[in-house]
Amino acid sequence: MNAASNQPSLDIIWPRLIAIADEMATTMFRTAFSHDVVEVHDMSTGLYDDRGNLIAQTWLGATGHTGVMPVYGQNLVEAFPPETVKPGDVFICNDPWLCNGQTADVFITTPAFHEGRLIGFAINTVHHVDIGGRKGSGLSEEVYEEGLIIPQLRLYDAGVPNEMLFAIIRRNVRFAEKMIGDLRAQIATGWFGSREMERLAAEFGMEDLRDPAEEIMSRTEAGMRAGIAELPDGEYSETMEMEIDGIEEPQTLAMKVTIKGDELTADLAGTSPQVRRPVNCPINYTRAYVALPLKMVCDPLMPNNQGTYRPLHLVAPEGSLLNPTFPAACFWRLAAGMLVSELMFRILARIAPDRVPADSGSMPTWQFYVNGVRPNGEAFALHQHAFGGMGGRPGEDGLASISFPYNVRDVSIEWSEMETPIIYEARELIPDSGGAGEFRGGLGQELVLRAHEGHVAEGKPLVLSGSAGRMRFPPQGLLGGQSGSFGVISVNGEPIAPTSSPEVRFNAGDIVSLKLPGGGGHGDPAKRDTSRTRSDLEAGYVTPAGARDDYGHEPA
Repeated sequence: MNAASNQPSLDIIWPRLIAIADEMATTMFRTAFSHDVVEVHDMSTGLYDDRGNLIAQTWLGATGHTGVMPVYGQNLVEAFPPETVKPGDVFICNDPWLCNGQTADVFITTPAFHEGRLIGFAINTVHHVDIGGRKGSGLSEEVYEEGLIIPQLRLYDAGVPNEMLFAIIRRNVRFAEKMIGDLRAQIATGWFGSREMERLAAEFGMEDLRDPAEEIMSRTEAGMRAGIAELPDGEYSETMEMEIDGIEEPQTLAMKVTIKGDELTADLAGTSPQVRRPVNCPINYTRAYVALPLKMVCDPLMPNNQGTYRPLHLVAPEGSLLNPTFPAACFWRLAAGMLVSELMFRILARIAPDRVPADSGSMPTWQFYVNGVRPNGEAFALHQHAFGGMGGRPGEDGLASISFPYNVRDVSIEWSEMETPIIYEARELIPDSGGAGEFRGGLGQELVLRAHEGHVAEGKPLVLSGSAGRMRFPPQGLLGGQSGSFGVISVNGEPIAPTSSPEVRFNAGDIVSLKLPGGGGHGDPAKRDTSRTRSDLEAGYVTPAGARDDYGHEPA
């Protein structure tokens, strides 16, 4: 205890708050219905003080979820001023411009009270397997096609469920049992988090959480400012071309970073206008992926909270790919949003190359649905994540087929084959796909799948739809490293043109291959230690021809 104030030490309170957020995540995993939560961990949990300031969150959460929580907290208290919040309330929202940039991500918030006074909120988010609309179609042109939009509403009012809202949600989704099951898991998770916050306040006799919240946020802010201050002042600009399925001309993503003292401004002027495809990235999600590389480079060890974002300023032209206006389609906003991190890493590589990897084949992460119909007319959907190779790092090779910097997992083959008629013929790393370098890029993976004949409706093709990337512009190497491999999608051995429709139709028995890109190499390949090449040859990560051509190393 702190003798001066008779309040518990921050060394007790801060880890306790983070532990509550982690226990909320565990509650979610144990009570959810869908693979998006149980298998993928496409969710997050956190805690706010009574002013909507993020003070703790789980390390298990998906980056895009955790990174928008600071802004969402402010949106929450604006919609529901603290004096109007009652015990037993539960709030719900999935508006892409208030929340996480897509309709499938639903936010649930539960208030916590101590001695009749609001002390904070428990917040959690989940990517739901379905929210209606066009089933994650890559052809959506407006957000109205992407499912039910839920504005800031009370799901429970003083403990009374909003049955009309439950009925609306249930009627608008295809897999109501799983979707409502996940929603109730979110409610249980919020209840647990708020009860633990109340127990913490009661245990230490705290009227509210404002004092520890201020200290938590201030310490994280100070760590970020100190890290930014170590970077040289100046202006740094980068652009990159973004491929969009179905659009012939690549679109430009642009960033100018200005560092002045302990503050950083990212200006996205020069980015192409929004498009009539679901790859537009609302500003909250864009901010999350600007902040992430900055956090990793400047202050990677301090827990994330509201303080992380205070030294960061974002400027983005309205109506652009990275700040689209309503009602732009945005279901696959990660296609643009995650490339913002790559832009930021490229800029940071010029001023702190000892802390930055080469381009990664997992930026953007590939996400896709396989939608089809069973012989009895029942619809099914497989929602899958797939990862390319991480870029080579200073002193280390890039990791193979890894979620970076997106913190989620992929769906197991066992679950996919148990729950859907999709059979995987292969899932394996691709030799020579990592860019050559002193430190090699991580390998991409190949997924080979087909629909089980006799288990899908005859005469009705299946649809593969979603978000890919790096099919025209491979991950670049750094400091002399070579580029990683391209991404390729093919059906029965015939590659699909990168500029073709974002929906791939195939029939039962057809072989669909998805080759994920490898990461870029880091450093001059001529400097690579021959023992590393020898180990790669033994593991099958490079072929004898690759060792000879890329590194000049003759196989033993």
